[in-house]
Amino acid sequence: MNELFEKAFQAYTQMLKIHINTKTMDRDFHEATETFYTTLFDAAHKIGEKYVDLGGRLSGENLEEEKALALKTLEDFQKELENFAKDEDISLGTEDILGSLANNIEFQT
Repeated sequence: MNELFEKAFQAYTQMLKIHINTKTMDRDFHEATETFYTTLFDAAHKIGEKYVDLGGRLSGENLEEEKALALKTLEDFQKELENFAKDEDISLGTEDILGSLANNIEFQT
């Protein structure tokens, strides 16, 4: 089941990239595939959670380490976004979203 999850996750990331790439090149295809990547995400999520429900593990063995890694991952990515926006003098519109995610994870750890 872990292999099925990995395939679903790969399909999701591939479809997301294709969907984004078509935004300026093929608006009809872009609009037609708007729900494809979210559907693939939902499928990967359900497969992964079912696998865990049945006793499998997708990564790591230590819950506290996993939670700390989740917080660090968000914090590191938020710093990357902030540095990119500052260096490029643009806003990507994601800064507040990631900050609230990190705050939610801090609350849970």
